[in-house]
Amino acid sequence: SYIQSYYQKHKSYPSTKINFYKYGRLLGKGAFAKVILSLHVLTGRLVAIKTIPKKNLNTEHKRKKIEFETGILKTLSKSDYIVKLYEKYETQKHVCIVMEYICAGDLLTYIKKRNKLNESTAKYIFKQILLALNFIHSHNIIHRDIKLDNILIDLDNNIRVCDFGVSRQIDPKTDIMHEQCGTPAYMAPELLMGYGYTGF
Repeated sequence: SYIQSYYQKHKSYPSTKINFYKYGRLLGKGAFAKVILSLHVLTGRLVAIKTIPKKNLNTEHKRKKIEFETGILKTLSKSDYIVKLYEKYETQKHVCIVMEYICAGDLLTYIKKRNKLNESTAKYIFKQILLALNFIHSHNIIHRDIKLDNILIDLDNNIRVCDFGVSRQIDPKTDIMHEQCGTPAYMAPELLMGYGYTGF
């Protein structure tokens, strides 16, 4: 009723407020943010909300990083293999990024529960990961932290790549990168050796 009366008065929709969502259980926790399963009250849709305390965004660089990550998600949300970004809003203490909820969690948890995947399932998942990377690279973006934890999966084995926190937009012909970012266990040898890497 609040949204309806606001629209009738202003001919536009109001900015998102905290009570537009009902917050549920914790889905995951990182060094700087939590992801919470939530219900969008108006549509009844389940979503995943990444909440970042503003006290963790105490530099211009950190704030720009969040803007960059959400900008990349907006660009890539057209793909069926990338997690969808619905909106971003702020409370007094948090920046909240509202994303698509994928019900079976991440690929690491999914495989651990099953001990192994049969070959046809593994092929189906791997093909989707390659298509996701191809789409990301077609926009001159590199993810730089592809790992099982950053691949979400649903009950039909459809995947979504998530967490673009260390991604970067590049010129694949000229840019040479030397940053050692990502997860050590997944890093390529040339990255660990500090040789630098180009393109994709």
